[in-house]
Amino acid sequence: MSTQPLHPCTLQRTGYAPTDRTKLEAAAAMPLRRLLGLSGRLRRPLSTVASSHPPCHHTLSTAASSHPPCPALSTDASSSNPPRRRTLSTAASTLPPWVIIDGRSPVDESSSAPGALFRPVDPPRVSSISVPAHLINARERPAADSSVVQVLGGSVDAASADGHLLLTHYDILGPDMEAERCICNPITGQLLRLPYPDGSRKRLEYHHMGLLTKAGGGGVGGDAPHRFAVAEIVHQRDRVIDRFLPEIGRWELVLGLPCKPPLKWVMEMNQETVAFGDRLWWVDLTRGAISVDPFSYRPEFRFVELPEGSSLTDFLAQFKEAPTATFMKEMGKYRRIGVSEGRLRYIEASLHDPFLLSSFVLDDEGRSWTLERQVELRQVLEDGGHPCEEGKRPPQIAVIDPLNADTIYITVGEQKHIVAVDIYQGKVIGSSPLQDGYRSLVPCVLPPALGSSQIPTYGRNPLHDFKMVTGPSSTPF
Repeated sequence: MSTQPLHPCTLQRTGYAPTDRTKLEAAAAMPLRRLLGLSGRLRRPLSTVASSHPPCHHTLSTAASSHPPCPALSTDASSSNPPRRRTLSTAASTLPPWVIIDGRSPVDESSSAPGALFRPVDPPRVSSISVPAHLINARERPAADSSVVQVLGGSVDAASADGHLLLTHYDILGPDMEAERCICNPITGQLLRLPYPDGSRKRLEYHHMGLLTKAGGGGVGGDAPHRFAVAEIVHQRDRVIDRFLPEIGRWELVLGLPCKPPLKWVMEMNQETVAFGDRLWWVDLTRGAISVDPFSYRPEFRFVELPEGSSLTDFLAQFKEAPTATFMKEMGKYRRIGVSEGRLRYIEASLHDPFLLSSFVLDDEGRSWTLERQVELRQVLEDGGHPCEEGKRPPQIAVIDPLNADTIYITVGEQKHIVAVDIYQGKVIGSSPLQDGYRSLVPCVLPPALGSSQIPTYGRNPLHDFKMVTGPSSTPF
């Protein structure tokens, strides 16, 4: 088993052969609620179930220190800069330097907490975040004798490089669905409700919004963000993005963005949008990624293709129809783009024995990928006590450790366990059972400044443009 850096030309490629399309298409269809990332809870009184990982409840005041960390957690500097070969356990009194967050964000109808409820645990365990129902502007529940059913649920759409989250919560009332989007500081529980694109809560087609923040501005802790942008690509052929900047105070369409190099196809995004290098990166794990600087006065698209042998552009060109949603969803289980140690990386797992796991890094110019590591997962998992079972799914990629590029988290046994693999040493260094199946997992760093920072709003005031629903003030800015 080799785990040392090798030149790409000497390696067996891990791209998908045409026969794999049939294998991927055969995946079972998911129930509607899971596809939507909803909790599936009907609107009726619920009791709070005891949990071994109690949520962070925040009592917020107007004092300068109005955003303390969770009482049981500490944000001291010693816990925020672990050594490269750190252990996977963290003392109960410290805040993990980063977490793996369940992509579902349930609505808690039993809670009257003033902010989001965050349950951070050390990787490879999965953290969660939920939002009290009274904060998502839900519609009035149906009468007790009504046949109309109301379902509330949500999703974690993206994470910024400094630990803020972009959340979407859905209110399904009979056949009608509405969406509420907000930015969340998971440590303080602060929520900033965004205005509705086109002024309507029914604008549901925005599935891959990205969140980008800029640090500085003399904020508390020195690294607190002083700007943020939320953006979505709404039309690729006409090169249109919709973006929200708090200093402007409204959504605005930016038309006709130049693209380098020009795209000859429409990309199908099948991963959360990534914030990296002052740009947002929309990811199609069959072709590559498009990036945009949403702060720019004249933004432009930049495209980087996946590594040679990994891009399926030529393969997909053989088919008259675009890839199905099932195919794209399945591809997303074996490939991932993310940030680790300050660089953009692409990870790929092959479907075939010995299940090669390959790690690539993007060059500083953002043009090409270099293979850094490759390891045979079958042997690594067998040695680590998680052997691959015949007839079961191949190992799937969960997340990339944002602080240690040598550590990749994968799921094994039909998503029964999440396993941390050190691809430099070629061994398993941690594992944890998965309590439930998941729609997606999102890595999120938790820097010390996050516990004392506030979501920047620029103090603007169209009253109905955007609103801080938790924090030092509950009134519109």
